[in-house]
Amino acid sequence: MAESVFIAGDWGSTHLRLYLCCLNSIEITSGTASETAEIIAIRNGPGCSKIDNDFEQIFFDLVADWIEQYGPVPVILSGAVGSNIGWHTVPYLDCPAGPDQIARATTKLHVRGLDLWILSGLKTLNALQTPDIMRGEELQLLGWMPTQSKQASEQIVMLPGTHNKWALVKDGQVDSFVTAFTGELYSLLEQQSMLITQPMAENFSDKFFMQGVELAKTLQPGQLLNALFGTRSRQIAAELTAEDAASYLSGLLVASDIIGSMALLNPGAQITQVVIIGNQMLSYAYQLALSSLGIAAKICDPAQIAVAGYQAVYQSLDRDRDQ
Repeated sequence: MAESVFIAGDWGSTHLRLYLCCLNSIEITSGTASETAEIIAIRNGPGCSKIDNDFEQIFFDLVADWIEQYGPVPVILSGAVGSNIGWHTVPYLDCPAGPDQIARATTKLHVRGLDLWILSGLKTLNALQTPDIMRGEELQLLGWMPTQSKQASEQIVMLPGTHNKWALVKDGQVDSFVTAFTGELYSLLEQQSMLITQPMAENFSDKFFMQGVELAKTLQPGQLLNALFGTRSRQIAAELTAEDAASYLSGLLVASDIIGSMALLNPGAQITQVVIIGNQMLSYAYQLALSSLGIAAKICDPAQIAVAGYQAVYQSLDRDRDQ
């Protein structure tokens, strides 16, 4: 069994997660080998928005013992690290884009003896005729797409987070996508508005979340701003407790996101299934809301998919070295 070690990192605007990965090559049958990447260690650090231009020092402090043990291993970074608030600004790759294009769209740096590649991210012109961008989510789409060779030729993939992404994948390519401000808007309303006086924490309520979902389904264009104030007034009227108000607000925003984003991404289409790649709590909330709209949701493990994406990039870099 041959082994290759590399460092992969999801360096977003709010968090940094570094993975020490090992690519194992195992002979299955005579002359046939299968390669699988596994995570052998993890480090966490601050996101790009919390860093005052000391990216290099933070990175090398976190990986110092890995470099000491394994030497100058390749490094692959995705996310806001390649944006105008990141370590080094790299150009976006235009949609539509397939797995091989995404894997090879990197910018190479050489820092303190290490070769470091930053993924390009993706850009498109959305249905509102405004530019749309993603950094980091393209890595997860890269890890997910090769598993879909026998699936429908057209699928919608939802990646919840601070800025939710809804991607339309056609014939093995990321055709287009739209971004919803849902995660950051919820955080701002929860922390800085009069709508919420008690954060949700772990007290998610299916019941009150679905009340918000059902209201969102009745709204006409432009009425979300009016509906949001009901989060406050229903507490005053003793229809909502402070504890349940956050779940209600979440349902209102999540359902509005679903209805608006899918209408922009694939207008007029009869959508019956959505793939969700995200953390457990957010994925569950979207699955709940989608179900009420008659749409099945398949939830995928984001860590497993991310590792598959980093593996694809690493193998692409290997091919480049051999040429």
